[in-house]
Amino acid sequence: MNGKFEKAVLFSGGGTRLMIYLGIFAALEELDMKPDVLIASCGGAFAATIINAFPDNFSRKEYLKSEEYFKFVSGTTLTKHKKLSEIGLFSLKKLMDKRYAPFIENIFDRYLVEMPQDLSEVFPSLKNAQFSQQIPTVIIGSEILFHSKEAGQRRNNRKLYKKIIFTDPETAEKIHPENIIIPSENLRNSAIKELSALKTDISLLESTRISVSDMFYVEPAFYQGKHFAGGVVDLVPVELVKHLADIIITEKKQPYTPVEEALIRSVFGFSGNKRLSEIEKIPADFQIDTTTIKNMLKGHYLKKSINWLKMEINFSFPATYQQFAEDMEMQWKYGFDQTLKAIRG
Repeated sequence: MNGKFEKAVLFSGGGTRLMIYLGIFAALEELDMKPDVLIASCGGAFAATIINAFPDNFSRKEYLKSEEYFKFVSGTTLTKHKKLSEIGLFSLKKLMDKRYAPFIENIFDRYLVEMPQDLSEVFPSLKNAQFSQQIPTVIIGSEILFHSKEAGQRRNNRKLYKKIIFTDPETAEKIHPENIIIPSENLRNSAIKELSALKTDISLLESTRISVSDMFYVEPAFYQGKHFAGGVVDLVPVELVKHLADIIITEKKQPYTPVEEALIRSVFGFSGNKRLSEIEKIPADFQIDTTTIKNMLKGHYLKKSINWLKMEINFSFPATYQQFAEDMEMQWKYGFDQTLKAIRG
């Protein structure tokens, strides 16, 4: 025995992919491949929380089709930065600047989506979700190592973020941060410290709020007197997955768009797409292809667009609860079917 888990599954980001991840998890159970540890970053942390909060796949799926979750989705509020004069001009500037995090970016005040610090306000059904040994879970986030007053200053090669691994005390004993340092030139001079830290005294729902604190998208989280940023700091932590388990199940990710790539470069000081290329060279035992999501679920998946009349970013949501429930069912089936295809061949 090497102390590792046997099977691990990685849910790596995408706040609108929750139902897809639940479909993946359900398919793995049906194939008698239920993972022994669940590792999640960014939006994938929400799916991990729901899996821990409910006892079976039916109740998990029903929750994401519930009035409670629909109310949250349909009530999404965008900030003033939805204006093209705000986020549009800012993104254009970052696209043109090819430098790697030359400045400390203001992620405290510039974000697109309003989200409460306390998620139990909008997700009361998830309030009691907790890290447990029934489904050992690991959530990726990051601690912000600078003060908001320093925004705009030159970085001068300073490390601005520290990756934090949130889990339960028993799972934490299996993780040795010095053994999961990413050996990449792409990240060596980034704004992220090489050595991760473990944290076992923050709840599952709080860890999820931290993990979804995406740069320029959701406001940083504030707990225990510290500010935290999201799991995008290491969206696909394959080194950690291989460190924890013998059999690895991941998804094949779409590349970052030019704007996403530019924002990652400006905040964290590395190339997101180079990182994805490096990850592809670390083979998983099973890889679930979700790159077809936008085509396969066209019209049944959150769409971001530009309202040219108002000159602002726009999110399109289902007009009715019935349409929402149907869309969620299709997303679940997509995750389920893609998993069967990947594993059965």
